[in-house]
Amino acid sequence: MLDILKEYEDNKQICRLSKKKISEIYGLSYTGTCKKLNFLLRYGLIRQVDGGFVRTGKEVLDATPFSLLPRIMLLVLERAEVYSSFKQQAKLLNVSFEDVQTAWGFYSYFFGSKYPDKNELNLLKQ
Repeated sequence: MLDILKEYEDNKQICRLSKKKISEIYGLSYTGTCKKLNFLLRYGLIRQVDGGFVRTGKEVLDATPFSLLPRIMLLVLERAEVYSSFKQQAKLLNVSFEDVQTAWGFYSYFFGSKYPDKNELNLLKQ
């Protein structure tokens, strides 16, 4: 989606495409597109300005809960009892419950199940 916003920027670096048009280009439903745009807004990857969206230049891996994954993995390796509790993980890492939940969502999206198999677990321990 960030690539679409970049490709359709005007000379002021504002993408003025409608959400409907972005949906058509991205190949996602209008609702799905709105969710993606809200995600990008929430984590400061874009800003909404009068008549469009501006990319902020932040990197996805740095600006989103994805960057929490290494900390979460270390935490659950050291304290296995918090593995199944997003609430406890959030408290111990001093981050929001929603960010922990989103980080695990990234993990599931990229790697499959939240529950690693033995090989993945061995890799995490290294």
